[in-house]
Amino acid sequence: RKERKEDRIEVPVGQIRLDETAILNLRAVDASDSGKLCGPKAANLGQLKKMFPEDVVEGLVIPFGIFRAHMDQKMPETESTYWGFLNAMFTKAEAMRTENVAETEVESYQLKELEQLRTEIKNMVLRPDFIKQLEDQFETILGKPLGNIPVFLRSDTNMEDLKDFTGAGLNLTLFNVVDKAKVIQGIKDVWASPYTERSFKWRQKYLSNPEHVFPSILFIPSVDVDYSGV
Repeated sequence: RKERKEDRIEVPVGQIRLDETAILNLRAVDASDSGKLCGPKAANLGQLKKMFPEDVVEGLVIPFGIFRAHMDQKMPETESTYWGFLNAMFTKAEAMRTENVAETEVESYQLKELEQLRTEIKNMVLRPDFIKQLEDQFETILGKPLGNIPVFLRSDTNMEDLKDFTGAGLNLTLFNVVDKAKVIQGIKDVWASPYTERSFKWRQKYLSNPEHVFPSILFIPSVDVDYSGV
């Protein structure tokens, strides 16, 4: 029997590449990009694509940097960016703990702020240059215009598959999405999913820097199958 250590784990962010704001072809990433440009799902699938190019589906990857670029936009009806709002929440929570405020009250405050942030991300206006890039890359890589191929949108964060912590399954994956408007909304829904109560409570308990969770998104086409699974 092995018991889990109670020490908090730090999400490694020293090598993360938030300056990459181009949508990536799955063929352009490999295992070495995990935690840097994207999460391990996309990075490892890209590695398989390099090894078995004819046997792995085509795909595209929205890297961490695109999420962060959108989080740096001004949040409506506030004086802050989305990213600034998130970090201000963590700063205030720590100040409350310093003042010996009960942890239940601190958590209640955080969850209320995260609910607002999650709602705002879901309603976020995506940058026009990103939408244009998405449309171009989608057709180039998958062969048909956005809205003509059903796709899976897989959340893929930098907190998954750490040595003593896995965040797999905490965030949103959308299945068989076809309609262009639903794909675009799905991107925002996936970006918002790390801030759900379930996901936040799991990270907050085990991670020392839960604010540094960045979602990338892996787009892969749906395929006709008789059986499938993980």
